[in-house]
Amino acid sequence: MGDLRQPGRMGSSGGPREDTVTGLLVRSTSSEWKKGSLIAVDAGAHLAKIIRILEDEHELPWNSQIVPEKDYSRTLTSGPFAGVQTSSISAKATALYIFRELLHSFLITHPHLDHLSGMGINTPALEYGREAKAIVALPSTIDAIKNHIFNDVIWPNLSDEGHGVGFVTYRRLIEGGNPRLGQGEGRGYVNVCDGLATKCWSVSHGRCRRRSQTISHQRDGSLGFAPDGYPFSARRISQVSDGYMNAAGPPHHASLPVTQPAFPRTPGAHSENADPITHYQPVDSSAFFIRNDFNGQEIIIFGDIEPDSVSLHPRNQVVWEDAAPKIISGTLKAMFIECSFDDSVRDEDLYGHLCPRHLIAELGVLAGKVMTHRRNQQGMSLQEPPSPGAVKKKRKRNSDEPSGTLAAASAPNGSANHLSPTTPRPTDIPAPGQTHARSLSHTRRARTVHIADGSPHDPAKILGDDHLRPLTPGGSVARPETPGRYQSPHPAVSTPSHLPAPLKGLTVHIIHVKDTLADGPPPGEVILKQLRDRGTEAGLGCEFDVTSDGESIWI
Repeated sequence: MGDLRQPGRMGSSGGPREDTVTGLLVRSTSSEWKKGSLIAVDAGAHLAKIIRILEDEHELPWNSQIVPEKDYSRTLTSGPFAGVQTSSISAKATALYIFRELLHSFLITHPHLDHLSGMGINTPALEYGREAKAIVALPSTIDAIKNHIFNDVIWPNLSDEGHGVGFVTYRRLIEGGNPRLGQGEGRGYVNVCDGLATKCWSVSHGRCRRRSQTISHQRDGSLGFAPDGYPFSARRISQVSDGYMNAAGPPHHASLPVTQPAFPRTPGAHSENADPITHYQPVDSSAFFIRNDFNGQEIIIFGDIEPDSVSLHPRNQVVWEDAAPKIISGTLKAMFIECSFDDSVRDEDLYGHLCPRHLIAELGVLAGKVMTHRRNQQGMSLQEPPSPGAVKKKRKRNSDEPSGTLAAASAPNGSANHLSPTTPRPTDIPAPGQTHARSLSHTRRARTVHIADGSPHDPAKILGDDHLRPLTPGGSVARPETPGRYQSPHPAVSTPSHLPAPLKGLTVHIIHVKDTLADGPPPGEVILKQLRDRGTEAGLGCEFDVTSDGESIWI
């Protein structure tokens, strides 16, 4: 039991049932239940689920025909909301109090309906409240909510922009955190409620057809401004991977133009495999680091996310790079991440989601970064440091010496220490917000690759600083081809093996499991077994758990 708590899993699935879709409530137990002490991360299911939890876990009646006396008060003594003091009798009236008074803000990972529909439906209940609820997200997510939800077409404009009524307000985050806020380990984090702060990274949730840039009918507030005052689309502010400035550091992926021809497309002129990167853009999602300001403990909550190994726009590396030192220091205790399908699903049918084989591969990348950071902290000393004033001489490699072998200077006993060609090179990994000092050659990349057993379904896996990229034994990038289908430049990677439990102490909570609604074992049980089997084989050291609706998790 710790000081970060998720008091209720509002919904644990990604559909197709509308009553169990994604929604989480998070608070710090170091802060008492009081006004603004609670946040929601996504809200596909929300107010109705709070009512159900109060009925089931706190045994409150759904409705009361008796109006409580003016001085009536009660404190909930058990269940996820233990300690809440309320003047209401029924579950629905108590839920309204929690929604209006205790909840401070919604952190929305991406604007898909299964992550925000509950919030939208619930907003009329904010009438007669004292203040607007904040929708906290990257600008691309807020732009989509503003233009396509609260637009007086799909739903009334209940926001405080575009001449709305002001029930909710938008709070746009800077990707990677605002380096001008906070200090020390909390630098870049922004407060989202009493005792909790957050920073956010953009991740990819698959791809969609590239759209022409359109101007919203709600023009005010739809533009962001760079430090030099140059306006650009709010959607683009958060897309670091598309080449725009990030206040936490320079962009980490190449920029691609997003403009479209003014003339209509010729039918059949653009095929699926012509140039996918030109015709597709990423579906933006988010990963929230949530920090307890009282003790520095953190959790990560992901929205929907696809593996870098099959992505046209791989972005997960920056999240793992940020998370690795937090695991080493012991501040990052838990991760909430989707695993929508079991391993029977083909890569082309994932639609921007994870399955066990890909989640283990992604955690393998995180594990590699943890090991690299630990070696950096320990100096990665394979030899004694030179004495003060010693002159370093550059040793020339003999022409017949294999280029994949790195030889260290002779040890004091006269023997030479040799690094394996597959040893990860920690010096290639920049700190968060920094870029590589120089690009990595294929030869240098090959030094970070752990060659697998050679089976066709078990290609080599990078555990170091580069993107997931299988290599052939000769070091070239393996790119299988399927007629008629575009192949990602990062094909599926294998499960790492025999690691020294680098993620020990981390619990990975699985959310967003897709319910098949079929007879047989629940999908979550199948996914959990596959994750545990693969995780044990890989030697990751982390624990796995599949969450359930209404569950209370203490961290």
